Amino acid sequence: MNTQFIGEHLVPGQLGHFFIITSFVASLFSAFSYYCAARTEQTDPFKSRSWWLLGRGGFILHTASVVSIFIALFYIIEHHLFEYHYAWEHSSLSLPPKYLLSCFWEGQEGSFMLWTFWHCVLGLIVMNTAKGLETRTMAIIAMVQVFLGTMILGFYLGPDIKVGSTPFILLRNSMQGAPIFAMPNYMDFVKDGSGLNVLLQNYWMVIHPPVLFLGFATTLIPFAYCIAALWKGEYTTFVKPTIAWSLFNGAVLGTGIMMGGAWAYESLNFGGYWAWDPVENASLVPWLVLIAGLHTLLIYRSTGRALTMTIILLVLSHLLVWYSTFLTRTGILGKTSVHAFTGDGKALTYHLIVVICILLLLSIAMLVRRWRGIPRIKTEEETFSREFWMFIGSVILFLSSIQIAVTTSIPVWSPLAKWISGKDFAPPTDIMAHYNNIQVWVAVVVGMLSATVLYMKFKHTEAKTLGKRLGITAIIAGVMAAFIGWGQHITTVQYDIMLFAACYGIVANIYYGIVIQKVRFKKLGPSVAHIGFATVLLGILLSSYNKHVISFSTTGEPFNFGKSTAQENAKESRENEILFLGMPVAMGEYLATYVGDSDVAGKDRRIYYKVNFEKRDSATHKLQEQFMLYPDAFINPKGQEGLSANPSTKHYWDHDVFTYINGATDKTKSDTSTYKSHLVSKPGDTIYLNNGFMIFNGFSKDISDKRYVPAENDLAVKANLKVYDVNGPVQDLNPLYILHDKQYINFMEDTLQQMGVKVRFANLNVKSKDSVTAEIMVKQTDPKDDFIVLKALVFPYINVLWIGVVIMVFGFFISLGDLLNRKGSGAIPAVKKM
Repeated sequence: MNTQFIGEHLVPGQLGHFFIITSFVASLFSAFSYYCAARTEQTDPFKSRSWWLLGRGGFILHTASVVSIFIALFYIIEHHLFEYHYAWEHSSLSLPPKYLLSCFWEGQEGSFMLWTFWHCVLGLIVMNTAKGLETRTMAIIAMVQVFLGTMILGFYLGPDIKVGSTPFILLRNSMQGAPIFAMPNYMDFVKDGSGLNVLLQNYWMVIHPPVLFLGFATTLIPFAYCIAALWKGEYTTFVKPTIAWSLFNGAVLGTGIMMGGAWAYESLNFGGYWAWDPVENASLVPWLVLIAGLHTLLIYRSTGRALTMTIILLVLSHLLVWYSTFLTRTGILGKTSVHAFTGDGKALTYHLIVVICILLLLSIAMLVRRWRGIPRIKTEEETFSREFWMFIGSVILFLSSIQIAVTTSIPVWSPLAKWISGKDFAPPTDIMAHYNNIQVWVAVVVGMLSATVLYMKFKHTEAKTLGKRLGITAIIAGVMAAFIGWGQHITTVQYDIMLFAACYGIVANIYYGIVIQKVRFKKLGPSVAHIGFATVLLGILLSSYNKHVISFSTTGEPFNFGKSTAQENAKESRENEILFLGMPVAMGEYLATYVGDSDVAGKDRRIYYKVNFEKRDSATHKLQEQFMLYPDAFINPKGQEGLSANPSTKHYWDHDVFTYINGATDKTKSDTSTYKSHLVSKPGDTIYLNNGFMIFNGFSKDISDKRYVPAENDLAVKANLKVYDVNGPVQDLNPLYILHDKQYINFMEDTLQQMGVKVRFANLNVKSKDSVTAEIMVKQTDPKDDFIVLKALVFPYINVLWIGVVIMVFGFFISLGDLLNRKGSGAIPAVKKM
């Protein structure tokens, strides 16, 4: 029997399903048509053109369908149609509208759709720019779209094999068996959604995922051009567009990665912008391999060498994006990552493995088929040549990516290793030290080479001229490094060497741009990008080496931070200070005072905690600086016990003061403080508070309180009370005593929230005009009932890091602009085939 459910809006979901099927079929048709067009290009040009037109039409239809899927899903989310599981799971009525887009990429299906959308945009560009390579590149792009399309199909092959997961599944279908869905009017009980992950309720998460996924998507284009070159053994025309797309890819993916670092810095409470988390690593590894491939491709363009390595690296870059997807979406990293997807069971795991294997086998087959025909140069390159050291740098980047990938993948390969050896393999206990101790030397070598290779020429370099130029820059860099190292107290040998490498990269690239390139803007791309990279290294070193905690505990209060060992909990307890309401505590050169919190209001369910920081002269106690920080937190988010915090930071040009909440009073619990009676009769009477006092300054009938509307025969009096804390006057309080028509008495309370003080009349005794005594009831929140646990750190010179990222990305785009302005496809030296 078919049950008719009341209140469901089925049309958006039905349209969404229709467009998912249409997009999948259109991409499959486009891939097949482009394949047939490529197969018949030389044998039957007329037939090839017919297939080419069909391939184009299929891809355009596919793109239109993907856009329609987006519109349908956004309509469901924006209109809070909680009968759909995706809207119910990822949004809520209380979600601020500015975060609605974040609902798209919180879930698996939405993030796959975002990835697919960017492929559509890039595919349309390639379609109109690839010229003679269009049929082959678009056949690959459309084929990958077929694979991505299967991720959101959401149907079963037989009773057990699930293919993809659709974002348009109804709540009652995703939770079959729940008694509520047997009722036709179940929507009367589904009033709200589960809500967006509180960590994603940040402006960075509105812009970071689209940029990062554009970077992931763009790895497909160099991959497609490499496969297109192997397809027919043509290795000249693919070079210029592949370099152009690799430059764009390096800029966008690098930006996306560092925007993720900025999100972590602004939103996560691990105290920094990079923690070698597996999800961070999963995005970094494809970028490192891409940059290595870009540099070997530049070698091939200028010398005819390293083509095989170039193809391998650029193909691997895209395959690693798929592998990263496998790591972050199947749940296999659940215990080692703070922000991986929870996974969709074995179905998605096997699904992604199948896709990775198909792409890997296709790539291997193409390489094997053309292996002997790939151009190579028999002779060895000279040691004093640009190509030799560029190749060394690329190999170092590739080895760096292998080390990161192998360690990140421990949850993947450890079960097999245990089965073979009988031993357990676990991630390193000190993950930061494990990576830093290796990657610091990668930074040193790459930082040095990024400047040195620009002074070399392809094929041969005069050692005397090279030594003279490098010697000058090395001396300047050494002085610069010594000055910075002395000023920042950098005394660890490996970091002193890294400091020199960063300074050398900056100085040598600036010297190269000015002296060698004569500041010709269009030729400055490589040196600007390398200056940015060296500046990033310098920013990482300066901000991390002297990062220090200023919130050392003065109470000795132990806290449970959920760390894996007692030692880690003890260390974290020492680095967190408990701040009771209104009680100043020393933090470094500041006095920090918790002065209250915001009420949860409107759609933003977070609580902002106001912490006042003051810096005073040690001798005169004169106030030198004052600022307020507002670290915020969601208490018991989504009904769970605990706290989800977002940091608040004070930015200076040379450092940041970084704070976040690790604990706070749960205001849902009862207040233990009570009202206490005080008698006042003459001006000057004093009422003492926990952290200050109140002076009574008499009574007044001049009342301007908006809560009180005067009526005939009313007698209204206010008490004038001035509140002081340790720093002086804070605020006036004016509780009201109102006698209505000589019969009814009403009291109106006044509140000083930042000190937790509430005052009201209890009685008013008038003996004569000059003899009036009032009983004032005062309630002040017990400090133990209102407190926060705060961690505060100082990051010195972190702006150097962000500036370096901007410079590096700018350098990529300068190089891209210069390349696009050149005529021709890029000359490749004549190379004999082996």
